[in-house]
Amino acid sequence: EMEKPYLMPKSPFVKANRVSQLTQIKTYNDYCFCYQERNDTPEVPYGNTFVTWTQVRIVNTGHNTCRMVCSVEIEFPNGPPMISRMIVSGARSGTAEASALLSRCIIKYANEFP
Repeated sequence: EMEKPYLMPKSPFVKANRVSQLTQIKTYNDYCFCYQERNDTPEVPYGNTFVTWTQVRIVNTGHNTCRMVCSVEIEFPNGPPMISRMIVSGARSGTAEASALLSRCIIKYANEFP
């Protein structure tokens, strides 16, 4: 378990803001690597109304190949605000973008590994 704060760059929707991220490794073995992140973004609009949960699972499928599955879930501890659909949509877009970057990084370093 590791907690790390960082500055998220600005996007078309929000200015640069602080994020508090808690990462937990769920599974780590020769077959599968899985971690889960809990992100709090109190500085974004309505940021104190939701928590973003992201999970990434990378499975060894054999023959020097793997499969990556990324998911996101938004938790509204006090019930969803009126703009909850926009929040969910933004979280999905951000997770898709981060997942694409992660996959490119994995491919780059896997290709360089002997």
